[in-house]
Amino acid sequence: MSATATKLKSQSTTKSDLRVIRRRGRSLIKRSGSRRTAPLVIVGCISVVAIIAGVLLTQVVLAQSAFKLQEINKRLAVSEERKEELLAEKALLESPGRIERYARTTLGMVPPTNIEYIVAEVRVGSDNRLADALKDGDLPLPGAASAVGSAP
Repeated sequence: MSATATKLKSQSTTKSDLRVIRRRGRSLIKRSGSRRTAPLVIVGCISVVAIIAGVLLTQVVLAQSAFKLQEINKRLAVSEERKEELLAEKALLESPGRIERYARTTLGMVPPTNIEYIVAEVRVGSDNRLADALKDGDLPLPGAASAVGSAP
C-alpha cells in the first residue's frame, strides 16, 4: 500500500467507529403497515384521477358534438326555407301566362295570324310511300308524322 492510502485508512477509522454488517436474510428488516400500503394507495389515486379525467374528457367531447349538431340543424332549417322559396319562384317563372306576357311586353312578340305548313318531298325507303300519300292528300298535314308509322 502506498503512504497516502495508509494515511486515509487511519483517518477514516479514527473519525468514526462505523462498521459494515452483512445481514443474513430479509427478516431483519421490519416495515410498518403504512409502508406496505403506500404503493397501493399511490396506484389507486392515479387510477381514480385517470378515470375522472376520462369521464370529463368524454363529457367535453359530447358537449362539443351537441353544439356542432345544433349549428348544423340551424343551417339545415335555413337551407330548407331557401329551397321552398326557390321552388315557389321556379313555379312562378315557369307559368305559361307569365312567359306569354313577357314575350308580348318585353320581346315585342305577337301571336301568329296565318299558319301555313310547308310540305317537303321526303323519300322514305325505295317505294316512296310517304311522298305519294302527301301528294294524294291521304294524310292530314298536322298529323302526317304519326300516320307514317302506321302506314302498311
